[in-house]
Amino acid sequence: MIVTKPADIMDVLRKLQALDDESRDIRVSRDAMVSSMERLQKVLNHLDRELVDKRDKLTEAETWNRTKTAELEAEREKLAKAKAKLSGVTRSKEYVAVNKELETVRKTITQREDEIKNLDTAVNEFRDAIAREEQKVQDLRSQAAAEERSNRERLAVMDARIAEVDLRRKAITSRLDNSIVNRYARIAQARGGVAVVRVLDSACKGCNMILQPRFVENILRASSIVMCPHCSRYLYAETTHEPDGSVAAL
Repeated sequence: MIVTKPADIMDVLRKLQALDDESRDIRVSRDAMVSSMERLQKVLNHLDRELVDKRDKLTEAETWNRTKTAELEAEREKLAKAKAKLSGVTRSKEYVAVNKELETVRKTITQREDEIKNLDTAVNEFRDAIAREEQKVQDLRSQAAAEERSNRERLAVMDARIAEVDLRRKAITSRLDNSIVNRYARIAQARGGVAVVRVLDSACKGCNMILQPRFVENILRASSIVMCPHCSRYLYAETTHEPDGSVAAL
């Protein structure tokens, strides 16, 4: 049944505003939860990309290490051949040349061994660092999965509450003329979702502007629908009465 009396209309509008406030609060909490889950997923995706990059670099380092190890083995074979060659040398001039070659190869081998030793250390440290990072990501992923399961349950509860509020809202709006509902919606959209506000100390609590006495009187008497001349919101008052029955001033 559609209400027609100003006081009844304002009562329904206040209930409508209360429902919209409740729905907005739930939706804000829901959006914050979803955003938190999305941010965590973005962090995990970023860490995964970093791990892929680090694994690629590790593969390159291991390949380089194998190349250097192969070069070392080649130098050792070269040294063995030079030693064998030296044992068969009979001429002093040739002996000096082969011996010089041996010295050069030995120096090269020493350099290669030092390079490989340092490279082995760096590769192992990098591999250990990646393993620690993988464990860190795995722990974070487990934490995220547990949080998501918990949040999914909370989201389901929130969705159920939103659906329930929407049903109540539909029942409330059915009691109002469509023109009033549409005007309420336009004001709410323009005023941050708040279309119905209280008057306190002769001021609109939506925009805090002081109202003329005639507006306040009409609001107190609830004899007509009063809208703020400054912000266009619907206005209502929590009225009290003097001992003689007259309406108390706001």
